[in-house]
Amino acid sequence: MTLRPLLLLIPFTLSAQIPGMDMGVMQKWSNAKVIRFSVVGTHNARTLVVSGDHEGKGDVSDKITIEYTFDNKTSKMIGEPKITDSPSTVANLKSDGTNCPPPQLKGPYEHFQSAKHVMSGNTLMITGTRTFPAASVSQYPASCSMKSIPGETVQSNVMITVTDARMLGMPIRTASKSIIIAPDRASFTMVGSNGWSWTYTPTLVQ
Repeated sequence: MTLRPLLLLIPFTLSAQIPGMDMGVMQKWSNAKVIRFSVVGTHNARTLVVSGDHEGKGDVSDKITIEYTFDNKTSKMIGEPKITDSPSTVANLKSDGTNCPPPQLKGPYEHFQSAKHVMSGNTLMITGTRTFPAASVSQYPASCSMKSIPGETVQSNVMITVTDARMLGMPIRTASKSIIIAPDRASFTMVGSNGWSWTYTPTLVQ
């Protein structure tokens, strides 16, 4: 998932012309030298939780937290980010679209576990793994009888934009449904793809 923030497309000198812009908030973050960001990524989506071409999905929730320090004058990250993973949860297991019994997982499903990261422009690219446990699944469409399948670990990636805290000064009701400004202007959320959303909370350091 990667998003190009609406703010990056709008020159700051023209921002006063945009209805609903909070110029006090814009000025506060424009004057900042160093900002600390906490970015919480949450995944909530109906997701395949068994390996291979089999029927087996669940309501998967996952979370990853990224903390980093941002040089506001150079628009670059200072040092290395801290990345913290949380375990995935799976609910409502079903063989979607069939009348067959739900899959039986023989271990935990892990949607995303980070391993390494790299900066590319203003995008933090995080490479990790997705772990499918061994399971019993139906043999649909041949039959609903169950068979055992092995687990598998595959590479997975997520991407976040290292963006500008001036986003908090944007109109609460933006034209883009992919950007949500909190009513108190303390955080903003960027809605990504594949069930991920990213909530940015900046703290003024200097």
